[in-house]
Amino acid sequence: MSDTQTKGQTKSSKRKGFDYLRNSIVNFPASARALYAFVFSVLHAFSSIVYPTTFRGVENLKASEDGKGAVLIMNHVSMVEPVVFIVGLWRRGIRIRPLYKIDFEKIAPARWLFRRVGGIPVDRGSADLKALKACRDALKRGEYVLVYPEGTRVKNDEQPVELHGGFAMIAQMAGANVIPCAVVGAADPYRTRRTRRRMPKMAIGKPISFDELEATDRKGRISEMERVAMNDVYTLRDELRNDYPGLW
Repeated sequence: MSDTQTKGQTKSSKRKGFDYLRNSIVNFPASARALYAFVFSVLHAFSSIVYPTTFRGVENLKASEDGKGAVLIMNHVSMVEPVVFIVGLWRRGIRIRPLYKIDFEKIAPARWLFRRVGGIPVDRGSADLKALKACRDALKRGEYVLVYPEGTRVKNDEQPVELHGGFAMIAQMAGANVIPCAVVGAADPYRTRRTRRRMPKMAIGKPISFDELEATDRKGRISEMERVAMNDVYTLRDELRNDYPGLW
């Protein structure tokens, strides 16, 4: 390869910039890692005062023996809980890569920031192979990927919910486990509290392995994982509701 070709490729790489989707958070450029630490430190200080959050089951996020990460799934009730969940685990040394709607990519500042804090954009209306591959690679590197199968905020128990089962396909592609999580207290649709202050309660369940499932064919295993994992999410949520009466 000639010097001219090498210089041309170098210039091309600089123009394209760093690929945040294909690299681990720990390998982000120093400037991005500094930004990441700053943003999360500010959010932690703010949320500790405004949205004090309780966690249970964090021990279930221990790294697997094969070094792979896991797909985390959770019910979605407000814009508060993704922030306090991700920041709370960051303070415990656990880095989370959340999926977010590709619509945010239309907002330049959001696109710039979300990618630098580990986010992975996904187009729910199509077979987004780029997002699937980014998630698969992140899991194989030992990172955790956060998915909200409900797809949107569920504002009350009467709201119809259409579950999106892509999380099971992502986990299967990487040979990773699925870990059900749940939240209450991040929203108050029935106005059951004396004050409007939100005090989220988070529960992290035990990992679910494809090896535990009864189905043997690929499609059957994906379908069973979707059902079993989401049942565990709602079981955890109901347990939190019982333990913290009045919180939704």
